Amino acid sequence: MNNIHFDAIESLAVARLVRILIVSDGVVNRKESDFFEKMLQAMNVSTDILESSLSEPVEQTYEIIRNMTGVKRRECGRLLRLAISSDNVVDLSELSRLNDILENAALFRPDAKPMTKNEGGF
Repeated sequence: MNNIHFDAIESLAVARLVRILIVSDGVVNRKESDFFEKMLQAMNVSTDILESSLSEPVEQTYEIIRNMTGVKRRECGRLLRLAISSDNVVDLSELSRLNDILENAALFRPDAKPMTKNEGGF
């Protein structure tokens, strides 16, 4: 996918969020399925592990995402954007679920650490 390296727990959390988004409209077509399979392979997440993780509360997934670095959270956001557009159809239920995910995972909040000189700002 990209050169951002998620550890195993982070990869599983990202995969769970993407899965939640893809199934939110009640229909998973071939393009979405293909995208999801490629993403799982690239992130080294097996479908068995993913399926077994679905019984865990989704709040744990959000907590893992919130604790990732800003770079990793942005990559997660990119993967969610790719997932929502993978079938070239954006459904209102998918947009609503994406908004919920973005808010709960706090994907675009700044890191707690102070900004460095090369990151810009005022």
